[in-house]
Amino acid sequence: MRRVVAQRRTTVSHRGMVRKTVRRTVERPLRATRGGMNAVIAYARSQVGKRYVHGGEGSRGGFDCSGLTRQAYARAGMRLPHSSGAQASRARRVPRGQARPGDLVIGPGHVGIYMGRGMMIDAGNRRTGVSYRKVYRGLRVARIPGS
Repeated sequence: MRRVVAQRRTTVSHRGMVRKTVRRTVERPLRATRGGMNAVIAYARSQVGKRYVHGGEGSRGGFDCSGLTRQAYARAGMRLPHSSGAQASRARRVPRGQARPGDLVIGPGHVGIYMGRGMMIDAGNRRTGVSYRKVYRGLRVARIPGS
């Protein structure tokens, strides 16, 4: 992901007359800082206990799995799509031994946030809502580049 840092306009004139205006856009890669990942983790923790809502991003009082991760990453200044598959396609797999809190935990049609020590927070289903639980079998850990 990239974000615009600054825009500069340079006007080249000849005897007071404008000949050409050049607009330059300076871009820098958007990176989440370690503090940004702390914001992801803090937000996810604050949502534990909320209900599961299909398509939810918190505004209707609940979340689905990708809505939770999307809103948590937004706290770190990173935009993710509202789809577990699209989020998974942006992330790069990392070995569980190299997992860091704030990484994504990804499974078929599902996504959550790795919290460390083999635990995660996710919006699993209507029965569990947003919960703190063990990373279960069949999930992999992945990292969004720049996080």
